[in-house]
Amino acid sequence: MSTEASINSQDFDRSHRTRTLYLHIGIPKTASTWLQNKIFPQLEHLHYLNCPKSNLFVSGDSPQKEKRMMEKIFKSSSQIWQGFGDTIFRDMLGDQSAWLDEGRDLLISEEMIGRQGSRPALLAAHLRKMKLKAFEWGFDRFSIICMIRRQDHWLASHYAQISDRLQNSGQSDFEKFVQEVASPRKSRYGFGMLLDYNILYDHLIEVSGNDNLLILPYELLKDTPGTFLNLILQNLDTPEDKVKSICTSTTNKKANVRSEQENEVWKLRDTHNRKVKRLLHRWLLQEKNQTIEITPDLKNIIHRAYSIGNQKLAAKTDLALEQYGYIRFE
Repeated sequence: MSTEASINSQDFDRSHRTRTLYLHIGIPKTASTWLQNKIFPQLEHLHYLNCPKSNLFVSGDSPQKEKRMMEKIFKSSSQIWQGFGDTIFRDMLGDQSAWLDEGRDLLISEEMIGRQGSRPALLAAHLRKMKLKAFEWGFDRFSIICMIRRQDHWLASHYAQISDRLQNSGQSDFEKFVQEVASPRKSRYGFGMLLDYNILYDHLIEVSGNDNLLILPYELLKDTPGTFLNLILQNLDTPEDKVKSICTSTTNKKANVRSEQENEVWKLRDTHNRKVKRLLHRWLLQEKNQTIEITPDLKNIIHRAYSIGNQKLAAKTDLALEQYGYIRFE
């Protein structure tokens, strides 16, 4: 039983048209920021929430500064939707009756939800309870959009992004990072679960059903951006003229990608606030090459960890994972 006054959706006029809650969950490093800032704001037919922030949650006796609401929620127990869900939805949408009168679908985009894919069972528990609460708030459909990215490229892109925060960033440190992520004795079943897309898919499809899950590879955006956008926009029930307009205007534009090159070399970050001792340390070691490379050995390590799962995922879906290098047959 909810610890707050639960709102029974049957108290409201259900003659309104069917409503859908679309939840774009990332994962990180799959052009989420580009979608959030360049594509989704153009969808006037939706009520769009971009990484909703809130001061709803408190720390100790003092309210926190506004923080990403979904990140806080999905790191908590999934019971939060049963005990605090009406307050969460009210904070996002305002008065329920006014929201129902508005009559629009809702799109929430937050890649930090996808980040919780490292704990897929907990993520699924949250989504199930969020879905039930959404139905209480007048939604009739709960649809999930999720992007994935080839694991070796994801790891390199992620490492490059955080490299300015690492003490000894460079090729040798990157190789240690990959070995740790792929090792069952270390992080394969911790942080490494974030990249186990087969398991993630199984949990998501159990929550959403086949008709309410759109999962796309990031590589499709790089290969044929028009197809990538068309699939997302059609899934969001976007009017046809708007689909054509967005696809036409963005086909030749690139998503926000950090210096990825065809030879699989990534540039590391270098900022002015890097500590002097780190600069000195790097200079003394003569580690002046500010790049990392996905070597054949690293590819083999990553493929051993994820290729079988990728093969299973490809068999369950129509995703062209073999074409994009997710699968290696040895």
